[in-house]
Amino acid sequence: MIAKQNDIEVEAELLERQSVQYIQEQNWAALEAMLDPACQFVAKTGSYDRTSAMKHMKEMNLGPVEFKDFKVTQAGDNLIVSFWIAAIEYRDGTQLSPQFSPRLSVWKTQNGQRKCIAYADLIAS
Repeated sequence: MIAKQNDIEVEAELLERQSVQYIQEQNWAALEAMLDPACQFVAKTGSYDRTSAMKHMKEMNLGPVEFKDFKVTQAGDNLIVSFWIAAIEYRDGTQLSPQFSPRLSVWKTQNGQRKCIAYADLIAS
């Protein structure tokens, strides 16, 4: 059981780091490939479908990022991942807080690949 838990923790952290790297690189096709078509995002500014969330991510101009405190649980084929992230990012032309803020994502296995089905960005305004 410990080895299996360690495996999902490593996998979950790699998924989160890879998705952030794609945003930094502006590799939108690769990022979209990680998102389920029904994926929902929520932030302090509202709730977004996949298309609206991609529009926001394309506008954020994400700079350096730090991660900490990954916690992962598994429910069936789903990985539920919470973590803290600190980044230089912009929303609507305004720099957001560079302090650590919590995030939560849910990844479902589809055809042998993980796809994000839900993501919560809990950064302070």
